[in-house]
Amino acid sequence: MTEDGSDEAFRALFEPHRRPITGHCYRMLGSLQDAEELTQEVLLRAWERRADVREPSATRAWLYQIATNACLDQLKVRRRRTLPHLAAPPSAAMQLSPPTDECAWLEPAPDTLFDLEDATGRRPDEQVSLRESIGLAFIAALQTLSPKQRAALLLVDVLGWTPAQAATALETSVASVNSLLQRARSSVDARRQGPTQVEVSSSDEALLRRFIRAWEEGNLDDFAALLSDDARFSMPPQPEWFMGREAIRRFFGFAWSALPGERRLLPLRANGGPAVAVYNRPPAANAVFQASALTLLAFREERVVHITRFGDPALFARFGLPSELPSGGGDGH
Repeated sequence: MTEDGSDEAFRALFEPHRRPITGHCYRMLGSLQDAEELTQEVLLRAWERRADVREPSATRAWLYQIATNACLDQLKVRRRRTLPHLAAPPSAAMQLSPPTDECAWLEPAPDTLFDLEDATGRRPDEQVSLRESIGLAFIAALQTLSPKQRAALLLVDVLGWTPAQAATALETSVASVNSLLQRARSSVDARRQGPTQVEVSSSDEALLRRFIRAWEEGNLDDFAALLSDDARFSMPPQPEWFMGREAIRRFFGFAWSALPGERRLLPLRANGGPAVAVYNRPPAANAVFQASALTLLAFREERVVHITRFGDPALFARFGLPSELPSGGGDGH
């Protein structure tokens, strides 16, 4: 693969592919942390097999093959990730149970991980749009598929490979790949039409600003007015989730009362749509704003229809966000 076979030369060849390989592993696994860790394993596997590829132009497809099979190996021992609204009916009581195993839930990913404008090699038929392919709903739908169905769908409908190329990567037949694709597409299409499907969010900057203002000010009336009648709020790793404007209003009223202090929200993009990083500042002298949760949003007809709060402060670093904000100064939006 490299003339001198040196570690430096190999890494220089690999590094341009690190981000797309991480994105592919994220789609397969539903976890940004697992995807980043597995990409390091892909680097090691590729280094050990570097003599297999002689032409640099073949590196990308070769690395995707290694990454796909590394994901399949990991999925043999990992359970499927999901979201609370796909695992249980909506909650009625405000009392929350202890957080459940974090490995049970999907994780968000920043838009910067993906080249959303890159349409290289994409086929016009049976392909998934790049933006849809990183949406939380699509990632959740992928996790319901068998690992090989997941791999076939991603290789052909997202990466634009032919079934023959996918068959080579998966070490199976073209007929087998076509069968995997048929079942995977049928399952994903059914979820696209289901009642729990998350809409692709529009870029409504004015709605986002009003949402941020209402949350920061703790204005329940304004906050609830921005929600659709059928809005949904979930908060992994908590298993509870709430359905409908009034249920969500009651929960936020309870939560804001139970956790007094100031809140600051920074806008960002995650999984192809709008999101906010939420920081809380307790009512204490010299307190700073502390990372609380990353919250993904979905808009429909000038209303907020879905709010998914990921309450793991460790995610902030993976989004390039600080763990604390100073108590004074601008609000960053």
